[in-house]
Amino acid sequence: MKLIELRLQNFRQHVDTAIHFRPGLTGIIGPNGAGKSTLLEALAWAIYGSEAARGTNDTLRFARAGARSRVQVELRFGLAGHEYRVVRTLNNAEAFLDGSNVPVATTLGGVTRYLQGRLGMTRREFFNTYFTGQKELQFLATMGPADRGRFLSTVLGYERLRQAQDRARVRRSELRSEIDALRGGMPDPAGIRAAHAEARVKLAEAQGAFADAETARAEALEALSLIVPRWTEVQGRRDRHRDLSGAIESAERERDAARREMARIDQELARIGEAEREREALREQLAPLPGAVQEVERMVELARKHERRRALAEQAAEIDAELERQRERLEGLEKAPALLGKYATELSVAREESARVEREIDEKKTAWLCDRQDAETKLLAYRDRATELQEQIRRVRESGSEGICPTCGRPLGADFEKLLSELNEQWTLLVQDGKWLKSRRDQLEAKPAEVVALEEQGAELEKAIAEKARKHTRCESAVQELEAVGKERAERAERREELRRELESIPSGYDRAAHNAAEERLHVLRKVETRAAQLDETVRRREEWERERLGAQQREAAALLGGAQAATERETLGFSEAGFAKLRLEHDVASRRRHDADLQATVAKGELSNAVLYELTAARAEQQMEERLKEIALREVDHRHHNELDAAFSQLRGELNAQVRPELGEVASSFIAQLTDGRYTSLEIDDEYNICVLDEGEQKPVISGGEEDVANLVLRLSLSQMIAERAGHPLALLVLDEVFGSLDVARRDNVVQLLRRLEDRFEQVILITHIEGLRENLDQILHVSYDERTGSSMVREESFSRTDDSMPEDAAAD
Repeated sequence: MKLIELRLQNFRQHVDTAIHFRPGLTGIIGPNGAGKSTLLEALAWAIYGSEAARGTNDTLRFARAGARSRVQVELRFGLAGHEYRVVRTLNNAEAFLDGSNVPVATTLGGVTRYLQGRLGMTRREFFNTYFTGQKELQFLATMGPADRGRFLSTVLGYERLRQAQDRARVRRSELRSEIDALRGGMPDPAGIRAAHAEARVKLAEAQGAFADAETARAEALEALSLIVPRWTEVQGRRDRHRDLSGAIESAERERDAARREMARIDQELARIGEAEREREALREQLAPLPGAVQEVERMVELARKHERRRALAEQAAEIDAELERQRERLEGLEKAPALLGKYATELSVAREESARVEREIDEKKTAWLCDRQDAETKLLAYRDRATELQEQIRRVRESGSEGICPTCGRPLGADFEKLLSELNEQWTLLVQDGKWLKSRRDQLEAKPAEVVALEEQGAELEKAIAEKARKHTRCESAVQELEAVGKERAERAERREELRRELESIPSGYDRAAHNAAEERLHVLRKVETRAAQLDETVRRREEWERERLGAQQREAAALLGGAQAATERETLGFSEAGFAKLRLEHDVASRRRHDADLQATVAKGELSNAVLYELTAARAEQQMEERLKEIALREVDHRHHNELDAAFSQLRGELNAQVRPELGEVASSFIAQLTDGRYTSLEIDDEYNICVLDEGEQKPVISGGEEDVANLVLRLSLSQMIAERAGHPLALLVLDEVFGSLDVARRDNVVQLLRRLEDRFEQVILITHIEGLRENLDQILHVSYDERTGSSMVREESFSRTDDSMPEDAAAD
């Protein structure tokens, strides 16, 4: 794996950071807390997602960014000849291959699974192998012996052998279960073979029985075929004999029916003759019918006019009565106009008097209220003066002759008694005036008599005005009614004159008794007319009855002829019921024989089919048994092969694990000799995968903390080299995070020189450190700083010369 570019947007304290990685030794240098390790976290988050990040998604967003600000990490890296680009946000992820714009994987989990499959490592395996921090150098020391061996087998690819062995064992167990299941459900082979032989014998017997049944059926069919023609012929003669007998009976019934029909028609014709004679007698009685009709119509017209005359007379009487009532009403309304003028004048005078009284009431009431308010005001002023004078008298008495005059402010001295006497006189006058004012106010408390009298007069005037207004309104209504009644009376008088003229135009002379007698004569004649019409209808059917009688005679003749012909043919047919019964018995015997033969043949055929099916079933069972035996034999062979495969896997894993520790110790020994300048030349891994540092061939029992860090770092480097060799392609990346904390300057230089010698295997090594002294030994320097003002981290690339220091040059910023 080779890093190409890393971009961070609002990822923790990196607001907008872009880094282009170069081959060789790259140093990410900056003070603690500047955001160096966050770059490593972002790289892992881009590949493995949330499991590679500290905290939750909410803590990944830049603290000063908005709640909806985009958090994104974009990583480009090379692996096995391909270039990958990963873009991951909090809610989505996409992976692109070799510069394509079409993603090869999407969604958060999909991208993680895709990249983990390409790298061939889980996040934990990837970090423990290619990413090393100071606190993680002793990762093997924190594991138990079994976990150490399993971890080394996993990262070196040996774990795949264990997984393959597990799958082989699972398949072996499946094969054993399948073999047991096949054997458990399989019947006895000898019994199956015996059943097949028995089925073949039964099949031969069924075939013979079926052949015999077919022969018997053919003989029965031949015997029946000799009788069928005669039987068919006699059946036809019997059917014809029955038809002729039915035709004779039908002709006799038709003859009898025609005779009954002719008798009924003769009765109807006799009744028609009687109707003709009765009709002739009735025609003489109907001669006066037209005159009776005209007389009744004349009487009806007179009755109608008589009813009209009576209705008009009633209307005239009603109008006369109404005219009389209106005349009387007009006489009562004639005085209304004069009264209307009189009441209008009186109403006007009363309203003027009422207005005058109201004005006088207002004047008197206003004067009374002003006097009462004046008396009240003066009384209040006197009370205030009395209170003030009483207070002055009290103060003068209390102060005596030594007091101050309340008016001029000089000492009283000899004027004390005089002042006190004057004040008492003022008090006496004030009390008398106050009593008079109180009496005056009490007198003014009630309304004056003249105001009360005026108000009563005003009330009486209001009642009189209301009464006169009511009378005036009634007079106005009477005047309007006078006009309306006069107009209506004129219209009714005109209508009365029209009725009189119409009454004079209607003739009189209607006789109710004569009208009833004419109606009675017409009613009698109408009954006679109805009877004559009924007789006419009866007589008109004579021709119809005569045609029906002729038809009945013809049907009688045809029935006699048809019956005679059918009787003649039946005599010549020569059919015998005894001969028919004998031949039917012979036919029934032959048919039953044929039916029994068919039944026996069907039974034999069914038994043959059952025998064939039984033989096929037995053969199929024997075939399936043979196939299952072959399948069991194949699975037995496959089961033996999986036993051999399991043993081979166990042997191979044992050999490989036995080689891991010596090989890892050999590579680590060469590294530790270079790091310690030959101080320690050998490092071994014991059976429990513990690190043993040898000093002149002897295990050093106690090593310092720095020496332990060197040993763990050497083990990590060795492990990474072995992984690269077994991967078959250069895994170019190695990241070391703060691994120089306990190393002195010389050993730090040795570590850097060792890393340079590993460029053929790890062409890209990234050192994360706060030690500025490593700058001269690096190929690329990325300086990380933190801006307290903006709360964000900035990354810039510094260019320099190995021999001459130069000014740093910004390559990428936040």
